[in-house]
Amino acid sequence: MSLLLKEIHIKNFRSHTDSKIEFDTGINLIAGRNGAGKSSILEAILVALYGPRPAGLKKNELARIGTSGYTINLTFEVNGNTITISRSSNGDARLTGREIVEGDSSINQWVEKHICPSHIFTGAIYVRQGEIDSIIRDEEGRERIIRKITRIEDYENAWRNLGTIIRMLEREKENYLSFLSQEDELKRQKDEKRAEMEKTRKSVSEIRLEIEELEQEVENLGKRKEELEKLRGEIEKLNGNLAKVLGELKALEERNRMLEGQKKDIENRIREFEKYVDDLKEVKPKAELYTKLEKLHSETVRKIKEIEESEKRVEEEILKAKTELERIKKDSESLEMVKDRIKEVESRLERLENSFKQWEEVKGKFERYRSLKLQLEERGYTAEKIARMYEALQRARDEEDRVRDAFERLAAKRSSLLTKAKQYQKAIEELKKAVGACPVCGRELDEEHRKKILGEYRSEIKRIKEELEKLEEVERKLKEKKEIVEKALNKQESVLKYKQIVDELETLKKELEAINIEGLKRSSEDYEKLREELGKLKGQEKVLQSSVNKLDELKQILERAKEKRRYLREQRERTLETVKEIGFESLEELENQIEELRKDYVRWLELKDSERRLNEEKDRIKRVLSELKDVRKEIERKSQERSKIDGELERLRGFYSEDEHKRISEEFLRKSKDLAGLKNRVEILENNIATLERDLQYVENQIALLEEYRSKVEIIERRAIPELTRIREKFRRYRNIIAEAAMKEVERYASEIFEELTEGKYSGVRLRKVTERGKERLRVYVVYQGEERDVGFLSGGEVIALGLAFRLALSMFMIKGRIPLLILDEPTPFLDEERRRKLVDITTNYLRKIPQVIVVSHDEELKDAADKVIFVDYQGGASRVRYVEAQ
Repeated sequence: MSLLLKEIHIKNFRSHTDSKIEFDTGINLIAGRNGAGKSSILEAILVALYGPRPAGLKKNELARIGTSGYTINLTFEVNGNTITISRSSNGDARLTGREIVEGDSSINQWVEKHICPSHIFTGAIYVRQGEIDSIIRDEEGRERIIRKITRIEDYENAWRNLGTIIRMLEREKENYLSFLSQEDELKRQKDEKRAEMEKTRKSVSEIRLEIEELEQEVENLGKRKEELEKLRGEIEKLNGNLAKVLGELKALEERNRMLEGQKKDIENRIREFEKYVDDLKEVKPKAELYTKLEKLHSETVRKIKEIEESEKRVEEEILKAKTELERIKKDSESLEMVKDRIKEVESRLERLENSFKQWEEVKGKFERYRSLKLQLEERGYTAEKIARMYEALQRARDEEDRVRDAFERLAAKRSSLLTKAKQYQKAIEELKKAVGACPVCGRELDEEHRKKILGEYRSEIKRIKEELEKLEEVERKLKEKKEIVEKALNKQESVLKYKQIVDELETLKKELEAINIEGLKRSSEDYEKLREELGKLKGQEKVLQSSVNKLDELKQILERAKEKRRYLREQRERTLETVKEIGFESLEELENQIEELRKDYVRWLELKDSERRLNEEKDRIKRVLSELKDVRKEIERKSQERSKIDGELERLRGFYSEDEHKRISEEFLRKSKDLAGLKNRVEILENNIATLERDLQYVENQIALLEEYRSKVEIIERRAIPELTRIREKFRRYRNIIAEAAMKEVERYASEIFEELTEGKYSGVRLRKVTERGKERLRVYVVYQGEERDVGFLSGGEVIALGLAFRLALSMFMIKGRIPLLILDEPTPFLDEERRRKLVDITTNYLRKIPQVIVVSHDEELKDAADKVIFVDYQGGASRVRYVEAQ
C-alpha cells in the first residue's frame, strides 16, 4: 500500500476557524507553541478518515465554541489514485475519486478496506505523544507499548476470560444442584396447598348463605329508617324556619325602637342648626373683611422679606468684588517681577544648553561603563583573566575538531575491520563446506590446503580482534579527551560574553578619558535645576496673567451690584405705600385690625356649614319616617308567617316517634356491620384462594424445572467444563507460540533499523522474558560484537536510536512491511537538549527513507531536519497557519 497526504482544509474545528494545510513528501514539521492548535490538525486527519467515534474523539467537543458546526476536507493519494473525503458535524459525509461513496459508515468501510483499519492506523502510522519517550525512559513503559501493539495483551485477556467462563459454569452447576435438593419439599408443599384450598372454598359457600339472609333484614330496616329520617328532616326544617322568623321579628322590633330614637335626635339637631343659621348671617361680613386684610398682609410681608434677602446677597457681591479688586492689584505687581526673573533664567539656560547636550551624549556611555565594570567585579574577573580563558577556549575549539576527526577515522577503521572480519568469517564457512576446487584460489582443494587457508584466515580474524581491542583503548582515551573538551566548550557562551564585555570596556574607557566628566555633570545639573525653575515661573506667570485679565470684568460686576441695590431699596418703599393706600399708616396698624377681626372669622368658620347640615338633617328625618312605616308593615307579615309554621309542626309531630327512630337506627347499624364483616371475610378467603392457586402454580412450575436442571447439570459436568478446559489449555500453548512469533518479528525489524541507525556498531536487538521478584518482565538487550549487552551499555544518543528503532519496528510489525506514512505527535516532550539533538540527527538520517513523515513539535531543533515547516500560532482567539522556510 502507498499513502500520501496532500492537503487538509478545516473550518470551525477545535481552535481553527478556517485553516488550509498542504503536505509534501519528505519530512513535514508542524511547529508552534503549546496550545496553538498543532495537534488539532492531526485530530482532523483522524476524523476525516475514520470519523469521531472510531478515532476515539467526542463529536460534541470538536466544533469551535460559538459556531454551528465544523467541516473537514482531506485530499490524499492511495495506490496512485487521488481521493477527497469531506465530513461535517451535521452528519454529511462524501468520498470522491475513482468512485463516489456517501455516508459516515460507508466511508469508514472504504477506508478500512483500501488503507487500513483504524486501530492499525493509530497504532502503526500515528505515533501518539509520549510513546517514543516511554520506550526510551523505562522498561515498564517499553513493555506496555510492545505488549499492546503486538496484541499479546489481547491473547492474555482471552485466556483469562476463558478461566472466568469456566468458574461461572462451576457456580451455575452448584446453583442447579442446590435447587434439585429441594424436590421432596416441593412435592410436600404441593399436597398441602391443594388441601388448604378445598377447605377454604367450603367455608366461602357457608358464609354466602348467611349473607343472603342478613341482606334482606338490612334492606327492610333501611326502608323504615329512611321514612323516619324524612319526617325528622321536615320537622327540623320547619323548626329552622320558625327560629328564622322569630329572629327576624326580634330584629324588626329592635329596628323600630332604634328608628324612633333616631327620629327624636334628628328633630333636636334641626332646632339647633336653625339657630346657627341665624348667627351665621351676623358674622359673615366681618369674616370676609378679615380674609381680605390677611391676604394683603401676607403678600406685603412676603415681598418685603424677598427684597431684604436680595439686598443682603447684593451687599455680599459688592464686598466680594472690592476684595477681588485689591487682590488683582497685588497680582499685577507680582506679574512684573516674575517676567523679569523668566528673562534672567532663559538667558542662563541658553548659555548652559551646549554643556547639557554633551552630557546627555556622554551619560549613557558612562553608565554603561560602570555597569559592565560592576559585572566583571561581581564575578571576580579581570581583563587578564578573561584573555586567558578566551585563549583556552580557542585551544578547546581546535582540539574539538581534532577529536572529531579522530573519531571519524576510528569509526571508519572499525567499520573496515568489521567488514573484513565478516568477509573472513564468511570465507571460512564457505571453505568448510567447499568440495573440489578452492573457492579462494581455484586450485584443487585438499585437507592440507584447506587447513592452511583456514589457519591464515583465523590468524587474520585474531589480528583484526586485537586491532579492534586497541581501537577500543584509543576510543576510551578519545572519549576522555572529548569530555575535557566538552567541559571547556560548555563555558563557551559565558567566556565569549565576558570577552565582549572586556572589549567594550576598553573602547568606552578610551572615549571617556578625553572628556571632562565632572564639569559636564555639574553644568547638566545646573541646567536641570534652572529648567525646573523656569517651568514653575511659567506656571506662576500664567496664573497671575489670568488674574490680571479679570480686572475690567470685576469693575463691571461691582457697578451692576450697586445699581441693583438702589433698585431694591426703591421697590421696598413702593410695597409699603400699598398699605397706606387702603387707610393704614403702617404694617403694625394693619396687624392690629386683623387681630380684632380674628374671633369673628373663627366663629364664621364654625358656623359656615350650618345651613348645609340643616338641610341634610331634614332629608335624614324624611328617610327615617319612611323606613319606620316599612318596618311596621314587615312586623305584621312575619307574625302571620309564625302562626302558619306552628300549625304545620303540630301536624307532623303526630306521625314521628324519637324512640322508634333511635331503635331502628341502632338495629340497622348493627346488622349492617355484621353484613360487612361477613362480606369482608369472604373477600379475605377468596384472596387466600387466589394466593394458594398462585403458590400451587409456582410449586408445579418449580417441579417441572427439576428435569430441565438435571439435564443442564449433566451437560455442564460432562461436556461444557471439560471442553472449555481443553480449549483453554490449547489457547495457553498457542498464546505463548503467538507471543514468541510476534516478539521474533519485532526483534527482526528492530535489529535491522538499529544496526542501520548505529552504522553497524550493533548487530541486533533481543527481547527476553525474565522473572524478577515473582513477576515476568520483558527485558531488552543489544548485540555488540556477538555478545548481548544490557541497555545501560548504550550512550544517550544510542538510547534514542533504540527507542525510535523499537517504535518503527512495532509500526512495521502491524503493517507487515514498509511504512508508507509516519505521523509523530510531540516526539520530544520529555527529552533533554542533548537527546533532542540526537533525535534530530536520527530523524534526518533514517526517517527520510519513509516517503512522507508528519511531525508535530514545539522544539526549534527539529526545524533542521524538516523539508517543510508549517507554523501554527494562536492569535485573536483562533489558530492561524503560515509556512516558514525550512533550514
